[in-house]
Amino acid sequence: MSLLLRRGQQKSYSTGDLRRQDQQRYGLLAQGINPNDVAVFQPKDWLRIQNNLSKHNAGKERYDAQKREREELHNKSKELVKHWENTIEGQRLKKLQARNIREEQEEKERQKIDIEEARLQAEKRKVAIERAKKLQYYETDRVKGFHGALLLTEVLKERDAQIAMKNSKQNWQKERDMYLLEQQRKNYEETMQAEHKKSKFRYHQALDTAHFQSMQIKDKEENLLRDKHEDIEEGHQIKEQNEAFQAAKNEINQQNMKYKKVLKETYMQDIADKKEKINQDKKKEEITDSQIKKFVNAKRKMASMRQKKEQEMFEVFQNHTQKMSDKLRAEMQQKVDDEDVRIAKAVADQEKKRLEELEYKQIAGKESFEATKKHRLLMIDEAKKAYEESLLRDKAFLKQRVNEDKSFAAKVIEDKQAERTKAAELQNIHRNQIMQRGDRVKQELKQQIASDIKNTELLVKEEELFQEYADKVVEEAKSFGRNPFPLIKARTEGPGGGRGPKFEGNAGLRPSYIVADATGVQLPHYIKDENLFNRVYGHVGKSQKRLGFNWSS
Repeated sequence: MSLLLRRGQQKSYSTGDLRRQDQQRYGLLAQGINPNDVAVFQPKDWLRIQNNLSKHNAGKERYDAQKREREELHNKSKELVKHWENTIEGQRLKKLQARNIREEQEEKERQKIDIEEARLQAEKRKVAIERAKKLQYYETDRVKGFHGALLLTEVLKERDAQIAMKNSKQNWQKERDMYLLEQQRKNYEETMQAEHKKSKFRYHQALDTAHFQSMQIKDKEENLLRDKHEDIEEGHQIKEQNEAFQAAKNEINQQNMKYKKVLKETYMQDIADKKEKINQDKKKEEITDSQIKKFVNAKRKMASMRQKKEQEMFEVFQNHTQKMSDKLRAEMQQKVDDEDVRIAKAVADQEKKRLEELEYKQIAGKESFEATKKHRLLMIDEAKKAYEESLLRDKAFLKQRVNEDKSFAAKVIEDKQAERTKAAELQNIHRNQIMQRGDRVKQELKQQIASDIKNTELLVKEEELFQEYADKVVEEAKSFGRNPFPLIKARTEGPGGGRGPKFEGNAGLRPSYIVADATGVQLPHYIKDENLFNRVYGHVGKSQKRLGFNWSS
């Protein structure tokens, strides 16, 4: 079995392998395939490559199989010796099992004791709760009133006994009445003083509350005034900042104007200095030319004077030195020629020097003019660059200020948007709060109605218990010969404490009906005959039967 691969993946082989590869190459050539583009693998190499690609490892599989076999043998050994009791491990397990069984039994006993203790505690709590409920029931106004009526029966009994002894104890009774009157007066005075103290305390408390409220109002006004001053100060600060910005901007503009003015003055001064220098150079050249002309004229004049002087000397000494003049004529003639040559040479040198100085001055003037021109152009370029830099700086500063203004405006818009969003969120919160408050009010109303219904049921049940208790007490009072009228009156009175008819549908409440005059006493209630009332006045829902109504439905 062989595999054809690309040439980049070839491998070296032995001589026999190469011979086989040559045979296979001839076969490939016969099939029209280039042998240089393929390589031949042996079956074992092909198997190794396949194993590597599929990640197949026979040695690892054998190792895993041996490991699983050893684990299975170990587990079988453990299962086999697990129930042996004559081994150390078996004895240890047996002791642990016995210990666990003993602890479970002890735990069950403790649970039984805890259950019994909980039952006893529950009974004690039940007894305590019943006693507390009983004491709490005795502390209610209705029961207290009934007990007061029971006490009144005892008082009436005692009063009957005292009336029997009245005739024999008239004086003592008067003294006792005076003493009781005095005690009542003292009690009234003490009560009035207590009421006065209470009213005084309430007055001071109301005064403190009013003072506290006035302080709160004052603090609120001060806070509003302080906020107003802070807003005014903030406005002044913003105005001062704006004025400072305008002043800084004006200062920058003034500095730029001063700089431009100084630059212009410097430029004009430079031009004036250059003109002055040119004028001075011209004056120097004129002075030099005049001096040269004077020197040449003086030289010429000196030469003419020298010639005249020599002519005079020649004429004076001509007669005296006739012989010598002939002899010296040639020499003097030579000297004169030499002096003329020297003068001419000096004049030529002076003229050459003057021309060189003039050329040097012209070259220096031209260089100075060029340097001045370059300096002027350089100064113009520098001024132009400075102006452009100033213009760019002003533009950058203006752009920065515009960007700052835009950012400030965007910030203001963003703040307004945030405030609007916050206001909308606050409005939503208020709306949700209103809805929640409405739901809460409805829920509270439902709870109140349910509570009223429950309270009504409790009041009815309490009224039933009270009537049962009152019947027992009335029967006992009758059996002991007491007057049962206060007890019957206290039993029949409703929780309202009034004299009106009893409300059967509202837990037996008995309201009060007050007269319209200044006395403020309660109207009495008389039990009427229902048959007689219906016969004379008619039913409330059928008022056409009453006197004065002549129609029928």
